[in-house]
Amino acid sequence: MTTPLPFPTAVSPITRTEGRPLFQHPVLGRHMASYYMDDSIGYIWVDQPHWLDEAYGDAIALTDTGILSRNLTNIPAIAAVMRHNDMAEARGIDIGAGYGIFVRGMRDIGLDFYWSDAYADNLLARGFESDDGTYDVAVAFEVLEHLPNPLEFLRESRAQYGWNTLFFSATCFDETNLPDQSWWYFAFETGQHISLFSRRCLQYIAADLGLQLIHLNGELYAMTDQSDLTWPSRWTRERLKRKYKKATLAGVDYEKMKTRVLEDQSQNTRSKSD
Repeated sequence: MTTPLPFPTAVSPITRTEGRPLFQHPVLGRHMASYYMDDSIGYIWVDQPHWLDEAYGDAIALTDTGILSRNLTNIPAIAAVMRHNDMAEARGIDIGAGYGIFVRGMRDIGLDFYWSDAYADNLLARGFESDDGTYDVAVAFEVLEHLPNPLEFLRESRAQYGWNTLFFSATCFDETNLPDQSWWYFAFETGQHISLFSRRCLQYIAADLGLQLIHLNGELYAMTDQSDLTWPSRWTRERLKRKYKKATLAGVDYEKMKTRVLEDQSQNTRSKSD
């Protein structure tokens, strides 16, 4: 049985101000986690989550039964937003790409996306890992809540990849009615959700990055330098769907990968002959 620990003073990883202790709760069934509130921006975090290597023994939690349906929803949604806002030719990167479902799905409908993930294996978008180039757009679905310091992560990602628009998901809490320990999104059983946000916190992060926060639809948001970025109407989404019905990079991707395979085979043959 896990025993509550003394509540030490803890500093918010985002603002470096002292946090207000909220509660302690076991995670992964055996580690006591201490949850704090940064009242200056409306941010809940877990202090010193020393169990993360254990929590990410499997990059995708066993309880993430919505992984496929989430991606099947996000792919057409982001495609519609990008095409509606003149980003159809933008180069994109998924900065928490997991197994590569989203990247492969976007390429299959004609959008030039690439894979990046520090924990997961690229199973479905092999050959389209991120490179040293720049990207106009980034996406981060079910990512920010997993980070000990989400602001630092986004700063580093933007410096590395150069994006000016980030599409991401967030399940925000209401600052006027803080969730109790029964809130499912704490996900105590996985130990992976260690940063939780109010909308005010997301606005703070966007402003720090020199961007503005735009709520698009449901739990879908953008941080962007485009002041006129908007969510397309239902009619517009249907029109874009018809317009780009045949758009795909699948054939082009096949030829690229075929060329790569043949080059590797040729190089292996030369190496053996030498």
